[in-house]
Amino acid sequence: MSDFDSAAELFGVLSTPIRLRIIGALCDGEKNVSQLLHDIAVSQPNMSQHLNVLYRAGVVAKRRHGVQVYYRIGDESVVRVCKAVCSQMGLEQTVDHERS
Repeated sequence: MSDFDSAAELFGVLSTPIRLRIIGALCDGEKNVSQLLHDIAVSQPNMSQHLNVLYRAGVVAKRRHGVQVYYRIGDESVVRVCKAVCSQMGLEQTVDHERS
C-alpha cells in the first residue's frame, strides 16, 4: 500500500462527524463508552460501531477493566491532523475546548 493509499484510508476513517467528535472527546483523556455517550448524543450501537472503526484503524486504543472498556487516543498524529484541519476551517476554538 502506498503512502497515498494509507493517507486516503485514514481520511476515510475520519470522514464522519461522529468519529471526529469521539476523537475530540478522547483528547481530554481516556473514557469508557458510557462517558462517550454522555458527551456525544448517539445510540450505544452507533457509538460502538464508530469506535470499532477507529480502533481497527489504530486511531484509538482500548483496554478492558472489569466489564468496562476504556478508549484513548492511539495515534497522536491523528489529533494533530484534526487540529490542523479544524484550524484552517475556523474551528480551532472547538478543538482547543475539547482538548482542555
